Amino acid sequence: MRTEREQAIWDIIQQYGPTDPTLLESAQTLPLALPSFGQAEIAEAMDALLSGWLTMGQRVFEFEKRWAQYIGVKESIAVNSGSSALLVMLSAMIECGYLKRGQEVIVPAVGWSTSLFSVAQAGLTPVLVDVDPDTLSLSGSFEEPVLAIHMLGNPAQVETPWLLEDACGAHGAEIAGRKTGSIGHCGAFSFFFSHHITTGEGGAITTDDAQLADACRSIRAHGWVRERNDRQQWENNHPQIDPRFLFASMGYNLRMTEISGAIGMHQVDRIEGFVQQRRQNHQSWCEMVNALNLPLRVYPEAPNTRHAGFAFPMMLDESAPITRAQLCAELEKRNIQTRPISGANLAIQPAFEKVPNKKIRGDLPVATAVQERGFFVGQSHAFTDAHGELLCASLKEIFAS
Repeated sequence: MRTEREQAIWDIIQQYGPTDPTLLESAQTLPLALPSFGQAEIAEAMDALLSGWLTMGQRVFEFEKRWAQYIGVKESIAVNSGSSALLVMLSAMIECGYLKRGQEVIVPAVGWSTSLFSVAQAGLTPVLVDVDPDTLSLSGSFEEPVLAIHMLGNPAQVETPWLLEDACGAHGAEIAGRKTGSIGHCGAFSFFFSHHITTGEGGAITTDDAQLADACRSIRAHGWVRERNDRQQWENNHPQIDPRFLFASMGYNLRMTEISGAIGMHQVDRIEGFVQQRRQNHQSWCEMVNALNLPLRVYPEAPNTRHAGFAFPMMLDESAPITRAQLCAELEKRNIQTRPISGANLAIQPAFEKVPNKKIRGDLPVATAVQERGFFVGQSHAFTDAHGELLCASLKEIFAS
């Protein structure tokens, strides 16, 4: 039974608001992303606005609880972005004594900018290494801690004493039935608009480590103890300090807003269906593109994994009669949006020179190929084989001209 205010909100949404996300059975365009939210999210966000409580509160905490349950971990700490999640997670690893300032951390050379930057910003030493040519994610064994980026939803499979997961684009991906974000010691997610689910802007850290989770809660919000599970212990140990302004860590202010939490609460209900559709699309599109016999490589789901299909990456062969820039321009003319594969080869980005203490280990042939010949098109919960057919028809036409 809805309250009078809730009914008024629903009446407005029914009249003006969007319907819930549905499949697009026909395809005229292939955008990078489509809205993943619907009436339940809008109603909750409006109710949060009308409540007058806009900063982190009960809706954020409920979202954290639901996200932890979905990933299969005990703890989830919401923040204002995926980049913040990485910075908070890595800083907490140092705070807890698991890592030491200056310690080397393996980072894939193909990744997002703030995946690399967060390692250095936390006081660690990033060491770029090349990625697996068959997955574009890291693979293999390492003696050092690893920040493993599950590239575009394709899980990284590595062995290391400390596995730290960058799952910002891998919501619902799995290795041997375990979801990314629960495989390593901790994981970071992004809930940006174009990701599997969204809170507008937002992110989260996931872990089973209660000590790490409490460190993340302090670092997220000014360094204070307010949201820590061990708050009472801190208060007992420091009775001379007002507990409302008791600071345990050097923190930031990276809190998620209550409006974002309101949206996220209901997005969790949708994610499994979204991932299943994206995975189905990915497998089907790989088969479609391969059937064209073009000088173009795709990246099917690896054995023993579940691909989350964040985007649909492709790589031109070296022998292709067209450049990556030319192919992307032709696709854009046909209303198919394109992007490079993440930050491509991070080692040649101008900002890499400004990263303190950075290192490169070995040659980077795969990262170089990604930089020169790799790109992706959009993938979405709303897409079907019709969108794969639009992509394939466009590719066939471009290569025939």
